[in-house]
Amino acid sequence: MTETTRADPDDSSLKRWRAFLDWVDKHSDSGWVFRGMGDASFRLLPSIGRIPNYSLARERSVLASFRRAVPLHQTDTGFRDWEYLALAQHHGVPTRLLDWSTNPFVAAYFAASSPAGPKDVCIDGVDVRATPERSAVACRIVATRVRRAQMLNIDGNTDPFLETEVRFVQPRAISSRIGSQSGLFSLHPRPDQSWDLPLQKTRHIFDVAGQHREFFLRRLFYLGVDPLYIMGGLDGLGARAAWQAARGVRLGVIS
Repeated sequence: MTETTRADPDDSSLKRWRAFLDWVDKHSDSGWVFRGMGDASFRLLPSIGRIPNYSLARERSVLASFRRAVPLHQTDTGFRDWEYLALAQHHGVPTRLLDWSTNPFVAAYFAASSPAGPKDVCIDGVDVRATPERSAVACRIVATRVRRAQMLNIDGNTDPFLETEVRFVQPRAISSRIGSQSGLFSLHPRPDQSWDLPLQKTRHIFDVAGQHREFFLRRLFYLGVDPLYIMGGLDGLGARAAWQAARGVRLGVIS
């Protein structure tokens, strides 16, 4: 029995994967960046803006607390303001940034592996809010083209809180993961408002039905885009080994 038949008897997952490769080919010239989202219904809304009753004062306070603690964990602390913001975003602090990648396969990995958002469901006649299984919800990869004028001047001591338009910033290698993920960020002056511009043209959006997620993750694994590639280090190595063990994927294992 072939892997394709085992993963999807009607080959619909393989067809969707091939459609994704065609979509990537149409976005393969310069300037394109990609974002993967675990739920096709998600908006392009920075994490700090998802917190109810957003305020700039609270955002500054959260970043200041993180910044004060950085020297305890990081030897190189000669960061500019926006680099602290990027470092905070990369380590899970809610900020006005959104993650993007110049690599569409990295974006596809994050889309397929990330959880869906909570939904309103009825259980035994009671309306509750619950997070469904990933296989039940479509994920999404978004592409947008970045012009040179949209890039933040990283050579200046730019205050990220003074920007009035959406900008993109490609940080130096302040984290090995940012480099391995071909990462960059969009900076949003109004983080409590969704940035809808990239979602207005459907040809720059690629949705993957929930039942195809595992097939996509397996194909990405074959291309070398896996937890070790994304995370690096022993955490990534362990996550990759666990993923392979759970799915019986033996490629690359010699025993």
